[in-house]
Amino acid sequence: MTPALDQAVLGAARAAIVELCKSGSPVVRPETVDEILAVAIRRWQSFHRRNDRSADVNTRTIDLAKGLLNTFEPDPPLAGPLKADYHHLAATLANLFASA
Repeated sequence: MTPALDQAVLGAARAAIVELCKSGSPVVRPETVDEILAVAIRRWQSFHRRNDRSADVNTRTIDLAKGLLNTFEPDPPLAGPLKADYHHLAATLANLFASA
């Protein structure tokens, strides 16, 4: 089981999402910051129940990007270039989550 993320990591993750929003990320809006964080935490913490337990951070980042894309895009196969933006968001969060 994955240990819970501490408040410092959660605060840093929220701040990182807000910063991406401020810098113009097309996949983060001010009203979705808390929902993105909640979905990302749930996806990150459930990874080992859904996948190979020995996966590295890269694999987990790809999985996190997929989860965010599938949650926030109405038609994920048509997301096109936004996939790179979701991957950037996921990589930002994965680096914080993995350091916990």
